[in-house]
Amino acid sequence: MNRKLAFFGISLVSLSVLVLELGLTRLFSATMYYHFAFMAISLALFGSGASGVFVYIFQKKLSAVSTPAALATASSFFGVSTVVALIVILSNPLTFEPGMANQYRLIAIYIACGLPFFFAGAAVTVAISRFAREISRLYLFDLAGAAAGCLLLIPILNWIGAINTVLLVAALASGAAVLFSFDPAVRLFQRVACGVVAAGLLGLLGFNLITGRIEIRMAKGFAERNVVFSKWNSFSRITVEGDERTGYEIKIDSDAATRIVPRSNNIRAHSYQFGRIEALAYHVRPASTALIIGPGGGMDVMGARVFHVNSITAVEVNPIIARDVMSSERFLNFSEGLYHQPDVRVVVDEGRSFIRSSAKKYDLIQATMVDTWAATAAGAFALTENNLYTVEAFDDYVNHLTDDGVLTMTRWYFEPPDQLLRLVSLTRAMMKDLGISNPERHIMLIRDPRSKDERTPATFIFKKSELSDDEVKAIEKVAEAIGFELLYTPLTRPDNLFTTMITASNAADVWGPFETNIEPVRDNNPFFFNSLRLSNLGRALGGTGEWQKTNLGTLVLFSLFGVTSVLVIVFILGPLVFRRRALATRTKTKLGYLLYFACLGAGFIIVEMAMVQKFILFLGHPVYALAVVLFSILTFSAIGSQLTGRFNERELGGTLTKVLLLLVALVIVYILVLPPIFYGLVHLALWLRIVIAVFLIAPLAVLMGMPMPTGIKILSEHAAEIIPWAWGVNGAASVMGTVAALVIAILSGFNQALAAGSALYLIAMVCVRASVKGVAVVEELSEDRQAEPNEAIAAT
Repeated sequence: MNRKLAFFGISLVSLSVLVLELGLTRLFSATMYYHFAFMAISLALFGSGASGVFVYIFQKKLSAVSTPAALATASSFFGVSTVVALIVILSNPLTFEPGMANQYRLIAIYIACGLPFFFAGAAVTVAISRFAREISRLYLFDLAGAAAGCLLLIPILNWIGAINTVLLVAALASGAAVLFSFDPAVRLFQRVACGVVAAGLLGLLGFNLITGRIEIRMAKGFAERNVVFSKWNSFSRITVEGDERTGYEIKIDSDAATRIVPRSNNIRAHSYQFGRIEALAYHVRPASTALIIGPGGGMDVMGARVFHVNSITAVEVNPIIARDVMSSERFLNFSEGLYHQPDVRVVVDEGRSFIRSSAKKYDLIQATMVDTWAATAAGAFALTENNLYTVEAFDDYVNHLTDDGVLTMTRWYFEPPDQLLRLVSLTRAMMKDLGISNPERHIMLIRDPRSKDERTPATFIFKKSELSDDEVKAIEKVAEAIGFELLYTPLTRPDNLFTTMITASNAADVWGPFETNIEPVRDNNPFFFNSLRLSNLGRALGGTGEWQKTNLGTLVLFSLFGVTSVLVIVFILGPLVFRRRALATRTKTKLGYLLYFACLGAGFIIVEMAMVQKFILFLGHPVYALAVVLFSILTFSAIGSQLTGRFNERELGGTLTKVLLLLVALVIVYILVLPPIFYGLVHLALWLRIVIAVFLIAPLAVLMGMPMPTGIKILSEHAAEIIPWAWGVNGAASVMGTVAALVIAILSGFNQALAAGSALYLIAMVCVRASVKGVAVVEELSEDRQAEPNEAIAAT
């Protein structure tokens, strides 16, 4: 078979898989709740593993099919099944109706979405098993294709949205089938069929780009009505609903909502701001400068203008909201150019990143209901937070306040009030870091109970200097007049947990034994919204409303970890049901190789995910971190794979041991040196930080690209028949590693996840050394046995 066509085709398949995987993450987050974004990652890796086991079990039957024909068939099915999966997703919206209907819909979605990854995985597995001796070059193309997909994903999602991105994947996959079919070994009928399928899928993409007929009609249990604006980017789908009469509401992934402020030029029309609980901090003292994180439709910006703030800086992470909605007609006219007023400066950036790169100090810093319910394009990071609510973040905020400055945040109050309690624990930890004493004179908590809903807004206020009695009385007077509830002020201290935690000499004695986890979180494990303890995971099923919505994702995560762990065992042992003689000879050696590839799969993905999270703090945005880290790891891993072609074939075992030891040592070094590097260089321009990030990742990534092709080469010499099996086990272990990375991070932190990844590489080294040694012993015994008869003959 033409190697160039085959390898370029595999590269295109790998590109398509990565784009589909992360594109589905966006689609799942928009149509279902963000917890299900994990499903896209598990589907991709599970499909790869299942196809590997399938190819191994049916190896003899598949051997009758030529390599180009097998690759073309698998790729065509990949393209067609991708369209089928999209139709099933859009036709089976999840609802809040009781009964088994949702479970049936989820099963249908899971099966349909698993098929494209199965066929894509089959193509890659066939290629790896039949080009095992050229694995260094093949793995180079495989990783290079994935790297290109990572590079293209963000602009593609920004340009055509998630639905058309999935259709583009279908067209690309069928294009790979056409490449494979050019080989003379492929029959004319199959070549024509591949061309027809490719043309049809490309035509479907063009049709939808023009007409938009294939679109989300129902999301998260609700039909979308009166949508006047809709646009995708790499980390959200923004819609605007409403009209001029009733007003406009911005929705992020059909869930988080913010209303667009009308008539911003008429200050008197917004006198209601004096009674908003979110604006209470302005009653503490006049502010001339304010920083607003996550302004959305502009309600907090309008509040600052009503209170006569001279300079308002609004940092909005979503460019669609800042540019396409608030700065474009029709909404620009509706708000009377709120974001273009002379006292307002809008910056498109992530809030924490903006603060850390700025030297300016503010009289007031405000963040109202800044959540992360949307899954980013990072996919598996759907449960990770945006680093706005950590001890180090609070350190940054307070260091950017003037001497009498105020930090205010508004969160939902619901039982148990975990989020507000955690704000207090964060504040206590921050005050300890910065040497600020007397917490009881710096904090206030006020709740608005008037709606009688299950959740009500509550505002947290922290003043850098001590609150005077007059300032406290001013807040209490407003609260009494409007009907707010005082949860804590320096002058009013109800008998509740807030008072206990704020006034305790050692706050850890309060949050430590509490039934839910309200301990302060740091950048190493920034899971502010997770309040489940390992001992009471089941509470997420029995909880209700907002608390359940917040914590259900953690239960889903731990459940997935259990399921994927079982899958790894099934993928290792399952083939024995069909091929009982698979381990009849060299049993320990083959099991050692299978465990080696399992450790590689889990170790690689754990290190990769932890690195993405750590670089978010340095690069300032999850999307930047995803693009830079994944692209760098995949690109330099591809280079590492190519370099393995220069390894001495007779010393592969020893060389692999050295590579794995060096890889483990480098991970440990990164754990120690990355934090000070990041904190020391975070002030640099973004382009320079990206260059630094690439150079930091390169050495590690080159080493990460070497163990897989080297292991395949060794396996091709000693047990070539189990290569598809080993590839399947690697894919299954990657599923488990994806989930395990976040389980470890939630329980202890991302540094610990990196350590776990390095430990898996160490175990892989032990496994491969034992297997190679076992093979050497067997070969030596075999030579001895052959030599004995010859010696006897010679003696005779």
